Amino acid sequence: MIISSQVAQSIVDEMSKVTDFNINFMNEEGKIIASVDDRRIGDFHEGARNVIASKAKVIISEDTMLEGTKNGINLPVFLHNQVVGVIGVTGEPSSVGHIAEIIQKMTEVLVKEAYLEEQIELESRAKQSYIEEWITGDWEDDKLFASRGWIMGINIHLPRVAVILDLTGFNDWIYQKLKSHHANVKGELEVQRARRDILSVIQDHFPEKSEHVTVPSGSTKYTLLLATDEELPLHKRKEKITYRLNKIQAAIKTNHHFNSIAGIGRMYTSPREMKKSAEEAALALRRADFIEKRLFYYDQLGLESFIYHLDKEIRNDFVERILQPDLFPKKQQYLETLDVFFRENGSISKASQQLYIHKNTLQYRLNKIHEILGYDPRKLSDAVLLKVALAFLQANTD
Repeated sequence: MIISSQVAQSIVDEMSKVTDFNINFMNEEGKIIASVDDRRIGDFHEGARNVIASKAKVIISEDTMLEGTKNGINLPVFLHNQVVGVIGVTGEPSSVGHIAEIIQKMTEVLVKEAYLEEQIELESRAKQSYIEEWITGDWEDDKLFASRGWIMGINIHLPRVAVILDLTGFNDWIYQKLKSHHANVKGELEVQRARRDILSVIQDHFPEKSEHVTVPSGSTKYTLLLATDEELPLHKRKEKITYRLNKIQAAIKTNHHFNSIAGIGRMYTSPREMKKSAEEAALALRRADFIEKRLFYYDQLGLESFIYHLDKEIRNDFVERILQPDLFPKKQQYLETLDVFFRENGSISKASQQLYIHKNTLQYRLNKIHEILGYDPRKLSDAVLLKVALAFLQANTD
């Protein structure tokens, strides 16, 4: 393992909390890559080079001064019986001897922790990369792709449903965390740990030898490819998925204080079709976010199931021709009136209650819409056009 200067500095910063002595961390070339005294960073340290060569402690005193050194004790840092760096404590050797050995052991613990973090991150990235290939359909040889999955313990031939879980407010938390550490590597490590902790919360809700697959996808999202029983009726599958996701969302809220929303695609049995389920889950997630629901299934979508596939310019043109929102002095009131009227299936009574207005006021607004646009929201053929245009407008703004 090559210790980066960022990791080395975070170790030095931690060690400086237990002593007032200056601490340096040198790499395998004898160069100081981290220090309490940042003026020494980048300097060559001959004592450290000797430590690397001998794999043993080197004491520097007035009688044994070497290039780039000061009085102190320099000790090898081991990982898996290999020297990966040198930790040095500046001061009179008789005064720093005991604390230097303690710092050496503590440094080795932190180096091992950083190594494990790195290995977990590498494994996670490899799995993420594989899942990304899977849900984008970006592979050529089916047998080879399936074999790669088996190596990671993933059976791609099971019927599955794609779910995208998005943490609301997580990006703001990341920003504040990194800001508070002034972009120090410690802040980034805390963010990575939080992501993994949340991943563990999700995975804890699956059986130990589960066929479900979960990976982080982006800074705030997690992709779940849930293995399902194709023999179960659709409503039963939905009940099981909803129950599981509700439990996961509650646990994330309890343990990490983040709300979340989820979009759920349809079940598919072919590995190549996971791309479609993932795309459906993404559309369902957009709808869940727009209408502020915790869960939303793709098959609950109406017009939204296809409007995102239309070019935005086409949608804008349709909105301008049918809705013409700029013709209305109170544009938001006009759009809300239409939205609520359609959501209440054209019921004057229910829509007026939802809008907190008198029935006559609602009738007046609908008449005004008819007068200005030439389309009557109470007439089926006109209502269809207005409803589609309203859905297009919402799609353009969500």
